[in-house]
Amino acid sequence: MDISIGRGLAEARALAVEHRNMLAAYVLLGVVVPFLLLSSEPIFSLRTAMAILSDPWSYRVGGSITGPLYLLGIVAAIVAGAMLAAWNGILAEMREGYISEIMYGMVAGFAYLLANLLLGIGFGLLTTLPILLLVGLDGFGQIYGTPLFEAHRLLTALAGSWIGTRFCLAGAIMGERGTLEPVSAFAESWRRTRTAQWRLFGFYLLYGAVFGILGAGLLVAHGAVIIASAPGGLAETVMSLGWVLLFALYFLGQILIPAGLYRASAPAATVAEVFA
Repeated sequence: MDISIGRGLAEARALAVEHRNMLAAYVLLGVVVPFLLLSSEPIFSLRTAMAILSDPWSYRVGGSITGPLYLLGIVAAIVAGAMLAAWNGILAEMREGYISEIMYGMVAGFAYLLANLLLGIGFGLLTTLPILLLVGLDGFGQIYGTPLFEAHRLLTALAGSWIGTRFCLAGAIMGERGTLEPVSAFAESWRRTRTAQWRLFGFYLLYGAVFGILGAGLLVAHGAVIIASAPGGLAETVMSLGWVLLFALYFLGQILIPAGLYRASAPAATVAEVFA
């Protein structure tokens, strides 16, 4: 079983055209709603962050850290639920409607989010504990920022990206099958990506670099607008719309590319199956 990236992208484009109205609805749920929720919390404002960085002794944000963390948890659950609902809608053999998809997505999305969280925590412990055991907590503070530490951080990031590539089909598998249990989907993704893992790894590095560059450019432009204008102006509103558009493109890519790759990973039908 192999995965052709070209065929996967072609499948993704076909899914985007076929389900464009449904995807627009899930962009509204998975991007616009979370953006509005985060906009209600001052700590997530770029203007506030820039003010704190420019003069950390003068600018403070009142309140407890519990509120922002709680809001982040809600937003993460909404985004994961919208993704699972979208995968279910575009990949399942028969659609059951938005209400059924969203109900499924909220439950399956929480399981998918929890599995990714546990995977990330486990990977973090696995890569950090050996250094802590070797140099100790005090020694860790001393090597922080050194070339050795930065090399370790780069290797850790690359290893994490590779693992993420191996599990990239898990959400699409869950959505297509309508399952709530993520472990078998992660195992199936690991199996399906085995022969194409390095091509997929390179593709996702390039994919991430493109969005990283776009995000950095938008951040610089937004920062310049904040410095040059008063709060709430037209230019700042346009920048906010730019962030929504960028997040929407990334959200759609996170749904459509794995869905297309999953379809491309399906074994070709035999002659007997074609003429059955």
